[in-house]
Amino acid sequence: MSALFHPYLCGRNAAEWLITMKFRGMIAACLTGILFLPAGCADDKPKMEVPDTDTAVFTQMEQTELEGWNGAEAETVRDMPLVRQEVELASGGTAALYALDTGEEPAAGTDELTSVSTELVLNSTAVQMGEYGTVRELAESELYHWADASEFDYIQYTQPMQISENRYAVHLRLENDKVGMEQLVCYTDLGSGVARVDRLWRSITDLQADEGSFAFDEAAAYLISDQTL
Repeated sequence: MSALFHPYLCGRNAAEWLITMKFRGMIAACLTGILFLPAGCADDKPKMEVPDTDTAVFTQMEQTELEGWNGAEAETVRDMPLVRQEVELASGGTAALYALDTGEEPAAGTDELTSVSTELVLNSTAVQMGEYGTVRELAESELYHWADASEFDYIQYTQPMQISENRYAVHLRLENDKVGMEQLVCYTDLGSGVARVDRLWRSITDLQADEGSFAFDEAAAYLISDQTL
């Protein structure tokens, strides 16, 4: 078993360790992945393009959780403990990014915030889409970010769901033979060629016993709600 997912790691320790040891590199890979966007689909329905790789098996799953988060009642997401911060961009101007409200300052990088709670990690990043880029294309290219993720050999994904005119979301479960990770990735067009990518995840230390996470569901519902537009 990889030391990255040693079974004793759980809660805040696991999340902090994941960021320190590996996932900052994965976040960077996700950002550079916008250079490899697929050409898109002939019809008007968003469709994930699956990379040709021997490192993992990709399996499509239903959008059940996405539909549930998107359909959450307004009262459910109104008081979610996330905080909005205006961040100065390296390219000039500012962008509204989000962090978990933990009472501590989130870790700030170039055009990004990363925050950690007892169960969750949220990375909120502003990316330049370029003149012709769209958030739909970003969502459709999500699996390319995981084509060489050797820590996971089984990756479940949903097709991108259009939440609104300027927002798409993808739900992922990434596993190896013992542990895994659940992610919600939300792409929001902020205008002027800038998109915000909110990447929420939780570690799954016991795949057999996992029954989901209320904290993850609550945060996911908030991230794709109108509260964060």
